[in-house]
Amino acid sequence: TTAPPLRHRRRITKMVATSRLTFSLVGGVLGVGAAIIALLRTRRTNWLKQKDIRKWLDKYDTFLFDCDGVIWRGDTEIPGVPDTIRELQRLGKQVLFVSNNATKHRSQYLAKFKAMHLESVSIDQVVTSSFVASRYFVSKYGVGAKVFCVGTDGLRKEFEEAGAEVVVPPYVSETFNKSSGPAVCTEGVDHEIRAVVGAADWTLSHRKLSYAVLCLLNIKGCGFIATNRDRLFPSSDGNSYPGAGAVIGALEYCTSLKATDMGKPQPIMLDILQEIGMKKSRAIMIGDRLDTDIAFGRRGGVDTLVVLTGCTTRRQISHVLWGERVPHYGLESFAEVGKALGCLSDKGARGRRYSQEILPFQQTTSDTSSQRRRFEG
Repeated sequence: TTAPPLRHRRRITKMVATSRLTFSLVGGVLGVGAAIIALLRTRRTNWLKQKDIRKWLDKYDTFLFDCDGVIWRGDTEIPGVPDTIRELQRLGKQVLFVSNNATKHRSQYLAKFKAMHLESVSIDQVVTSSFVASRYFVSKYGVGAKVFCVGTDGLRKEFEEAGAEVVVPPYVSETFNKSSGPAVCTEGVDHEIRAVVGAADWTLSHRKLSYAVLCLLNIKGCGFIATNRDRLFPSSDGNSYPGAGAVIGALEYCTSLKATDMGKPQPIMLDILQEIGMKKSRAIMIGDRLDTDIAFGRRGGVDTLVVLTGCTTRRQISHVLWGERVPHYGLESFAEVGKALGCLSDKGARGRRYSQEILPFQQTTSDTSSQRRRFEG
């Protein structure tokens, strides 16, 4: 047979090459798609079933608990969770409490745990963002350094016990103001203040914000510390109220400065946890927030479990397909673990309320209303 003309051979060769390239591109796209699907599946939340919980527990020696929205909500415990924690302790598990709530001193946590019959919890098992912030401040500026706190008495007490001098100027203490504009700080700011600390504050006033802004803008080298950036704070009435993020956001907006974060999801808390004996490979973080609790665990290489008793819904979780906010595991409530272990009774399954009467120290006049006197998280 006669060979096809040269121009036809060239055309056939070009068609074959084009076909091979097309198949290669299609195969590559399919391969990338399969890889993406596989990766998404690895980041999909595994919702635990009752029959799997006992086996799941054997993977971990240390349980890191967020408190607000996990153990209690406002001044009411979440049914069955304290009983479940007691059972974990009986099984020899290490239980630590890691909270972004900077409104209470750690001793207040102990009083609340005691009321829930968790008497064995020690102050060394409680790590809060206010405790971390006070340690950071003293390590950076030294014992006796002055600090101005936008926060509650619990926050100020943590800093005082760490060795800092907390400044409460008359300008902030005096709240009555007849003027139609902002109250003028006639005495000026204390230029020995080394840093301003922002946290959730139930008695937040314009004067507090003003003094903090004046310090940050007028004191050379003044530090700016955020205990946490939680946008909302869950309360026992079923609502969520503005949290520390509202205070930090206001100060950052007014000063154009960026605060140094102490709370979850920042890794500084993880460093302290490791100092008290936590092993990351055998630990799991239990929380209700994707942007703090879950991201904290993911960043630190710790497994995570989300519960739906706080600020996050199952629908919100389903919309997070990738990144540090995807939980490893999920449960409706951590009490599901107690059910699987058979440790819950009807009495333990009911939520209990606690009043301020069990607090180990008195509030000052800045927190006098009955709403402030209750446990708020």
